[in-house]
Amino acid sequence: MMLRRFFSLITCAWALSIPAQGQDTIVVQTLNWQSANRSGVFSFPDDPGQSYRKILMRYNMRCHNAAVGNGNVGCYEWDYSCNTFITDSSRVDSVPATHPTHIISNFQGSSFAYTSQPTFTYLQFGQFQTDYQNTISETIATAGGDDQTLSMENGGAVGKHQFLYTAAELQTAGLVAGPITGLRLHVETPGEALQFLRVRLKATSKTELNAGDPDLSGFTQVYFLHTNLVAGENNLNFYQPFSWDGLSNLLVEYSFTNPSAPASSNLLEAGDAGFNSTLSSSTADNAIRFSGSGYVDVPGAAFGGISNAITISLWCYGNPDILPANTTIFEGRDNANNRQANVHLPWGNGSVYWDCGNTGTGYDRIEKAANPADYEGKWNHWAFTKNATTGQMKIYLNGVQWHFGNGKTKPIDIKQFHIGDAVTFSNNYSGSVHEFQVWDKELSQANIQAWMGQPITPAHPDYGNLVLYYPFDEGAGTTAFDAGPNGHDAQIYGFPAWQRLRGEQLYKNFSASSLRPKLGFVQGVYDQTITELEVLDSLENSLHSVASYGVSGTDLVNLGTQYVYPAGAMNILDESGLTVGTVFVDPENTISIGTLNYFAKSPAKYELLSLVTPYGNGLDLGQAGKTFFFDVSDYGPILKGDKRLSIELGGEYQEELDIQFWYITGTPEREVVDIQHIWPFGRGWYADIQNNNVFAPRSVQFSPDGESFKLRAAVTGHGQNGEFVPRSHYLNLDGGAPEFTFDVWKKCGENPIYPQGGTWLYDRAGWCPGAATDVHEMMLDGIVTPGQTAQIDYGVNGAFLNEANYLVSAQLVTYGPLAHDIDGSIEAIERPSKRVEFERVNPACNKPVIHLRNSGSQSIQSAEIEYWVKGNGTVLSYTYQGSIPSGVTKSIELPVPFVGFWKTEEEQIFYAELKSVNGQQDDNADNNFMESSFDLPLILDDQLDLSLKVRTNNRASENWYTIRDHAGTVVASRNNMANNTTYEDDINLPPAVIPCSLRTWKMTACPTGPIRPPGRATLRSSTSSTGWVSPFTRSNPNSGATWHSILSSGRSRARRNSTKRAYFRSTPTRPPGRR
Repeated sequence: MMLRRFFSLITCAWALSIPAQGQDTIVVQTLNWQSANRSGVFSFPDDPGQSYRKILMRYNMRCHNAAVGNGNVGCYEWDYSCNTFITDSSRVDSVPATHPTHIISNFQGSSFAYTSQPTFTYLQFGQFQTDYQNTISETIATAGGDDQTLSMENGGAVGKHQFLYTAAELQTAGLVAGPITGLRLHVETPGEALQFLRVRLKATSKTELNAGDPDLSGFTQVYFLHTNLVAGENNLNFYQPFSWDGLSNLLVEYSFTNPSAPASSNLLEAGDAGFNSTLSSSTADNAIRFSGSGYVDVPGAAFGGISNAITISLWCYGNPDILPANTTIFEGRDNANNRQANVHLPWGNGSVYWDCGNTGTGYDRIEKAANPADYEGKWNHWAFTKNATTGQMKIYLNGVQWHFGNGKTKPIDIKQFHIGDAVTFSNNYSGSVHEFQVWDKELSQANIQAWMGQPITPAHPDYGNLVLYYPFDEGAGTTAFDAGPNGHDAQIYGFPAWQRLRGEQLYKNFSASSLRPKLGFVQGVYDQTITELEVLDSLENSLHSVASYGVSGTDLVNLGTQYVYPAGAMNILDESGLTVGTVFVDPENTISIGTLNYFAKSPAKYELLSLVTPYGNGLDLGQAGKTFFFDVSDYGPILKGDKRLSIELGGEYQEELDIQFWYITGTPEREVVDIQHIWPFGRGWYADIQNNNVFAPRSVQFSPDGESFKLRAAVTGHGQNGEFVPRSHYLNLDGGAPEFTFDVWKKCGENPIYPQGGTWLYDRAGWCPGAATDVHEMMLDGIVTPGQTAQIDYGVNGAFLNEANYLVSAQLVTYGPLAHDIDGSIEAIERPSKRVEFERVNPACNKPVIHLRNSGSQSIQSAEIEYWVKGNGTVLSYTYQGSIPSGVTKSIELPVPFVGFWKTEEEQIFYAELKSVNGQQDDNADNNFMESSFDLPLILDDQLDLSLKVRTNNRASENWYTIRDHAGTVVASRNNMANNTTYEDDINLPPAVIPCSLRTWKMTACPTGPIRPPGRATLRSSTSSTGWVSPFTRSNPNSGATWHSILSSGRSRARRNSTKRAYFRSTPTRPPGRR
């Protein structure tokens, strides 16, 4: 396919001014409107024998589904950075960095004492021994049968057991309202001692017990003591009495914590109560405890069958000393790093967030404010469900629906999953997690309630939908074993601690029965002594991983990892977790953590385009969207082979994107030998830039293979100060006065993407919503020589800004020699044109404007240009006289002496061709010709008397207009206008082309303020007998800083020398407080 033919096709589709010579063009399609992701690996031409005159990036953006922007419809509401990158893994970026000499899990200090032997944290308990010196009175009411036996331990090292006795049977046994002072246990066969034996009582209205609904609060503890039982009656003397009201049923609970399961159990006399009177839990229960570090890495393959439905459930106990905080208890992401499943439990504001499903345009979410008791200080069961088919997302708390949302239909695609933090290793959870389950189905509330308090077994009605199941009962090690049917074991990193639940802490795995012990309820008055006994229990500390690092050359290297126990002062904690003492353990060694300096390296990522998305509200980009062309020829050395293209920095999904690369074959102006980063693309805060913490001076060697060199810099300012405060920036070589100073400031009022919502027309530091960032190009001719090394520094001038940061992209381009001595190149047709960049001055049919570049080594002193309109037959010629140095592009206005030049019955295409340079044919014909599709302005058939009607706003002093003819003679003008006033001026013009422009400063999005209401200019016919009729053209009140319109009045070629123009301009002053 020849280039002329190929580009002609594109001209019809995209209405651009383009080169149209006979070179082949290779088109590489990357992202398109239908792309779900904003990154991918694409194959670019890689033929060493082929050269390209230019490489263009065709960048098209369209509102989603071509809809007008409104919130999250069409073009999305807000402006975000939306930068295009190419990653070249064959090259390396490096930045100065620091790293600690050691990274120690679950440790934040600078000096770490350790030992290879286990160490312990000690728990101090206050137990109570009650001794009777004299019994003044005593009655015993015995309830329960004695024809069977019941094991107190039920084979477990820890246990919790609850027994229900009705008020009726207690009254029958002789118990009266008043204090209960003790219990009598009837032991059939004694066993081993019960350590940390606790007895708690509670009045209740329950008439039987349910294993799925055990009582976990509201008890009064009356007995706490290591206890050895003997055969026969055993007295448990309370250290505080329990007051019974004589009417309520009574719930009796005992719990114990032994170091291991007993070799022999204590058997109590017991009988069948005839109803579910007993709950027992004797399963040793562990949990994994996160303390702001560590995570569980779940295999991504486990989620392969999940797309439209999911349930994730768990028990958790949040650390009340830390929460609420910004935490993630689990998160799943896809291969494009999009969040697919996530729960903040809670976020720092105390709300719980459930995010699930993502198509690349954001995730579905429901959220609700929670009470502290819902997420900290106690065990709670949470279940999170989504059904993308029905669009429902739900959250269950302790088996009850707590929150829900509708219209949540985004599918689920999980490829990475962490428990305990986000996949990005942030927002670490603080608390314990137990019984973590994932299902590929939306579980019913009934099944969640029925099974939340017991282990999952094949008897579960949805067992076939169980994807993975981590009870976290291991108690030791770095593997979480999947207790479900699929074997998706997970690795544990960062050494979160294992937590063994004590008997009194058990909260699930209960079973119900009717077998209940025979108990004597004692009511007595005594002379007694109560002795508090301090008892210690020990909890083995978790191992710490100690990763050691060093520097080899400029690289950071891992020297290995060891696993040790902490030494030094080991805490003694009371039951509330407060430190009440320490036990010192001699360390074997101590690590002092230092700092290493090295260069952090990563695959080189080049910024091809810096762009900020437009404010989307009210924005209409049309069915075809808006298309820009960017010359990316400087990136030729990396735009070859398989490369990853990515759109990043937050705005990648604000619009639909279609990005192509056009490789135009031929001889380039000069070969691009190389392009290299001076600094990797990055962000720097103002103070860090000034202090050389970022973008520090860097030594760069200029290739001996280069003929000339260029610096490129694209800089954008962000933050309140950085965005709205102009600053000059500089690049300096080898100290002294900076060689290059450039303003990072962009005028936004003439943005061709308009009207937008928001504050789009405020000038900004290097960027505007909906526009590309300016690239500052600085040739180094005469400053450096091939083979030389120079130190390059970047900086910002001006006073300190505390809320300013800058995104900086800076490269060094190395060129070979210029290919031609005399080479003029038509780079663009600005007028007439349909290119987005030139929409502010189009449609037009007055003087054409072309951009002529000197691509040769010799200066251009003259250039002959021919130009015509397709189907017109008139070919005009103009010889430009003036100096255009090598490498410089100049805008040239071409005269049109009569209106009939634009008349055509065929499609409206304007042609321009460079015929000679400096009085001779130039050396390169490939870049001498260009064509441009265009629209004609409004044409009036007859000579009319026109009137210009101008309505000013509250800043009229900033506006003025002048109407001139083609020779520059003033036909009409007006200034010094009053605020909020309408002016009418009669304008009598012969047949002519009338360009009309209005320049002003206004901000229509502000509901109030000194510049409301907006001004407007209207050009109308005043020949009607009734006065004003419909306007021929009218300025848009949200058109920004300028308004441009052109009329053509009359058709007669005899009047072709009477062209007049109307210009309306002002010098704007910004509103108070704005820069």
